[in-house]
Amino acid sequence: MSIFTSISNHSKRGYHALQILFIASALTLASSIWAIGGAGFLAWALAFCLAANLLAIVGFVLLQRSIRRRLKDASAIEEETVRMMRTDALTGAMMRGPFLEEVQRALGRALAPKQATLVLVDLDHFKQLNDSFGHPFGDTVLVHLVRTIQRLFPDGLVGRLGGDEFAILLNNCDVPSTTIRAHRLEEILRNGVTYDNHVVSLSASIGAALAPLHASQSKELMLLADLALYESKAAGRGRLTVYDTAFSAHKRHRRFIERELRAAIYLNELELHYQPVINADGTLYAVEGLVRWRHSVRGLIPPSEFVPIAEETNLIDTLGAWVFRRACLDIDDLPVCRISINVSAEQLKRDEFVAMLGRVLRETGQSASRFVLEITETAATSATPEILRRLETARAMGFRVALDDFGTGFCGFNYLKSLPIDAIKIDRSYIQSLAEDEVARVFVSALTQIASIQQLVIVAEGVETETDLALAKAAGCNRFQGFHIARPAPKKQLQAFFESLQQPERALAS
Repeated sequence: MSIFTSISNHSKRGYHALQILFIASALTLASSIWAIGGAGFLAWALAFCLAANLLAIVGFVLLQRSIRRRLKDASAIEEETVRMMRTDALTGAMMRGPFLEEVQRALGRALAPKQATLVLVDLDHFKQLNDSFGHPFGDTVLVHLVRTIQRLFPDGLVGRLGGDEFAILLNNCDVPSTTIRAHRLEEILRNGVTYDNHVVSLSASIGAALAPLHASQSKELMLLADLALYESKAAGRGRLTVYDTAFSAHKRHRRFIERELRAAIYLNELELHYQPVINADGTLYAVEGLVRWRHSVRGLIPPSEFVPIAEETNLIDTLGAWVFRRACLDIDDLPVCRISINVSAEQLKRDEFVAMLGRVLRETGQSASRFVLEITETAATSATPEILRRLETARAMGFRVALDDFGTGFCGFNYLKSLPIDAIKIDRSYIQSLAEDEVARVFVSALTQIASIQQLVIVAEGVETETDLALAKAAGCNRFQGFHIARPAPKKQLQAFFESLQQPERALAS
C-alpha cells in the first residue's frame, strides 16, 4: 500500500469518527438542556449544535481535499523520482541494475522455472560513429535504436546495459517470432538515420538465449546470450545468433575473459608492476611496466592469457591506454628516468594510438621523453608504411622506441638500418645460452657491434644468474634486466631494491 492510499484511508476513518463525535455531542447537550427544563431552549441548542457539526464537516472536507491534492502532487514527484532512478534519461530504456532484477524475477524459482527469452543488441562500430559524426549524432542513433526496439517488441522490456549495449526481455520462448522481429530490426537499421542531409546506415549484432532451456539463472542466461552475440560479431556482424549448446567451452572462456577484462579496465582493477633495468655500473636506468590482472574469483590471470584475447578486439586499445595512463601517474613516485611500456602490433594499426599518447600526456602533465615504447620483432617485420609513420610521429613527440625480444622472429640485421628505433632488447633465450652456445655468443656480439655503430642501446633480457650478467657484459650489452636483478613487483614493494642500488641515473641523454 502506497503512502497516499494509507493516508487517504486514515482520513476517511477520521471523517466518520468526527461525524459520530459531533452527533453524540449534540444529543448529549440536548439531553442536558431538556433535563434542566426548557423545550424552546433545547430546540435552539440542538439547531446550534447541528449547524456547528455541519460547518465542521464542510471544513474537514475542504481540508481533506487540500491534503489529498498535496498528497497526489507528492506521489507524482515520488513516482517520477523512482522512474528516473530506473530509466535511462537519454533513451528511456531501463537501467542495468533494475533490468537485471526484472530478468531474475521473470525466470521464476528453481523449482518452478518460467519461460523467457533474453535478447542482447549491440550497435556495430558505434565508437567509429561517435568519432566520425560526434556524440550528438551517437545519442540520436541510440534513441532511434531503442524506439525501434520498443515498436517491434511491444511485449518486451528494454534495458540499457552499457554505452551501446541493450537487452530485451520477453516472457516467452517464441524463437520464430523473435527471429522475424530481429531481422526487421536489422532492416530498419540498414535504412539508416538522416544526419546533416546524409543517410547513415547502421547495423547491430544480436544474440539470444532461452530460459529455462539454456539457463535458469539470470547471470548464466546473460552470459550465454552474450556468447551468442559474440558469435554474431565473429560471423560478420549485423545478424542474429541464438545460443546453441554446440558452442565450445573454449569460446565461452574467451568471451568470459573479454567481458571480465573490459569491466576490470573500467573499474580500474588492473595493476601495473615494474621490473628494473640497470646499467653496467649497477645504477638504475629504467623500469618496464608490466600489466597484471588479479581477478576477484580466478585469482592472478597471466598476460599470456588475456592480452591475445584483447588483441582480437578493440579492447587492446583501451588496455593500452590504461597501462600508459597508469605509468604516467606512477612515474613521479619512482626513482627512474624512464618507464618502458609494451605496445601491441594491433595498436600500431590505428592512428588512435598516437592520438591516445598525446591525450594522456596532456591530461597527466608528463613528458614523452620519460617513456620508451617497446614493439615486438614480429610487429617490426610486418610494419607497413603507415605503422612506420606512426612510430616516427611518436619519436618526434619525444618517445623512445625499443625493439623487444629481438632474435625470436625473422628480423634480420638489415631491418636495424631502416626501423625508427633507439634500443634493442635481446631475447632471453640468447642471454641464457651464452655459457654453452657458441652461436648465441656470436649472435649477441655481432648485434652489440652493429648497435654500437648505430648508437643504439642494447638491453640483455632474462638475466637470471650472475654468470648471465657477466657474459652479457662481456658480449657488449650495456643494459640488463631479469630475475637476477629484480622480479616485477608493485612500485611500493620495489622501494627496498631502489634503496639498495647506487644513486639512480637521472640523465635523459643516454
